[in-house]
Amino acid sequence: MNQKQRQRLGSAIVSTMLSFAALSLAAVDEVQAAVLTYNFGVAQGGGSGFFKLSNSSLTGGETEQIAVSEGQFNGFTAPSGRGLYEEKPPQKYHDLAGAKAEFKGGEFQGLIASGGDYSISETNIPDAEGGPVYTRYEGSAVWRMYPAMGNGKPLFWGYSSILITYLSGGQLRQIIDRGAGQQLNYVPMSYTLVDTAAEPVPEPLTFAGTALALAGLSWFKSQKKRAV
Repeated sequence: MNQKQRQRLGSAIVSTMLSFAALSLAAVDEVQAAVLTYNFGVAQGGGSGFFKLSNSSLTGGETEQIAVSEGQFNGFTAPSGRGLYEEKPPQKYHDLAGAKAEFKGGEFQGLIASGGDYSISETNIPDAEGGPVYTRYEGSAVWRMYPAMGNGKPLFWGYSSILITYLSGGQLRQIIDRGAGQQLNYVPMSYTLVDTAAEPVPEPLTFAGTALALAGLSWFKSQKKRAV
């Protein structure tokens, strides 16, 4: 084997070693990537729910926000009126897909999310004297979730009520029934990590490392044959 062949063989060996190193780094990334599942609750009967997200993009930086892939909030849907005919029923829950989960230094701080709901129902029944009695119930709800700020805790704000429009003395009148709704002014939220499922994430290093390994082995075999 001459000097030139030895140099080529050395280059092939180095390339192969680098490819194995790249594959090792990619394997570490795959092990660290996971789908996290959290359960949460809102104080004072504000509701509960769950959500999932992938931590594959977390770097441990100062402030990071990751989109929720799946989740639902069972609370603060529009209150349902006492009408007999529903034009628009309230939602069963709020879809949290697309909401943001905030992390600081790799530590979960809470959700950044908001939503609302609207419902309509009507009643049209004659009164005792045979006159028309018309009542329309319009339920509404709005809410927002905040992550922890400073040394504080994650917070929730929400408001819901029913607007009642009814016929009285031949005139339409309106009142707001706050008793049928709910109001929570920045009450605490609690989060619990309940599952961490491994999520293999293909990395560019994996493909590059594989190509380097194959190239290195090919060079090694060809140079060995020539040396013989």
